[in-house]
Amino acid sequence: MFASEAVAVSGELSEFSYSSDKGSQVTKVFCANCGSPIYGKNTRLPEHLTLSLGTIDDASGLNIEVVIYERDKPHWDRLGEEVVSFATQPDWKPEG
Repeated sequence: MFASEAVAVSGELSEFSYSSDKGSQVTKVFCANCGSPIYGKNTRLPEHLTLSLGTIDDASGLNIEVVIYERDKPHWDRLGEEVVSFATQPDWKPEG
């Protein structure tokens, strides 16, 4: 999850939206040419985006702080104990 103002996306995008179980509007944005997922947004956190990690040009300085849907990660995906993890979608918002 990243602050919307810190993200720059180029290229033609398409999107679809749906209502979540918590009553918010979820929008998934994807490449209009190939359909690859790019990011998601949620009306509960309008100032943040969830990026698909494969879309980041340079993730070398990325510090992972929170993992959502940890239950779905591959068994070999190991993160440090300082990373906050949620098995499913939490009722949580980023600090600041």
